[in-house]
Amino acid sequence: MSEEKQREIGKRGYLLEDFRLFHLKDDKGAEMDFHYHEFCKLVLLISGQGEYTVEDRHYALQAGDILLIGNGQIHRPEFVKGMEYERIIFYISPEFLQKQSTEDCNLELLFDGVYGHVLRLKEHRYQKLTDLAKRLEEELGKDSYGKNIMANSLLLQFLVRLGRYREKGKLMQAERPEAEDERIRRILHFIENHLTEELSVDDLAETVFMSRYHMMRLFKKETGQSVYDYLTERRLFFARELIRQGVPATESCFQAGFGSYSSFTRAYGKRFGTTPTGRNGKYISMDEELD
Repeated sequence: MSEEKQREIGKRGYLLEDFRLFHLKDDKGAEMDFHYHEFCKLVLLISGQGEYTVEDRHYALQAGDILLIGNGQIHRPEFVKGMEYERIIFYISPEFLQKQSTEDCNLELLFDGVYGHVLRLKEHRYQKLTDLAKRLEEELGKDSYGKNIMANSLLLQFLVRLGRYREKGKLMQAERPEAEDERIRRILHFIENHLTEELSVDDLAETVFMSRYHMMRLFKKETGQSVYDYLTERRLFFARELIRQGVPATESCFQAGFGSYSSFTRAYGKRFGTTPTGRNGKYISMDEELD
């Protein structure tokens, strides 16, 4: 995702330490707008199920999954209210990962998304990682000699073990990609980086040297949506984030690439079940933005 797109979407949270750990359990659900962090995020999903979108990939999560989101990667969670949702969350500084990495162990690569953002392990391997995470949680709750050194050691053990599982092929990707065909993936990236511009089917087809009709059929096959429906949905999410940040609804409509405010309000109501408003967005701090 481009830096310009990151600025448009919005950053949330802050991290002053090398890492922080949160163990949360509730049934409040989660439905946030797209955002990103300037740190890495790791989630062990202990119970519950939901969905996560990271960059242009969509994931159906279940208990036992591990979510890995890198520095600057745009994401959005969706968990149903009323369902118990327990998770252990790590926020980790990229500088910490760089400092602790060695020639044979680049910890940053765990968060690069190349192997997917959601990893599903066999139960006994997931349990080993969960046990390490809980030991780390206990250590952080103490006031003992060498607490910080021990905590760093446990986190590094956790990350190295996770890396070894991946290296040995013991990890399974749990993702549902938006597209498998490389040409359609290129189109999806092009849309994300030119979302606010005027885009036509012909423009998109030309980026991958395909006829418009072939591209349209392949796009529907790969994503399950028509080009028009996909582009409209992405613009709606972007407009909703602008509105959350306090941008007036009319201005958000045109900034997001819509050509007509009336068609925007109809599409917005159909997708979100409400009309767009100019309500100011609320900055979410580290302690509030935990999903």
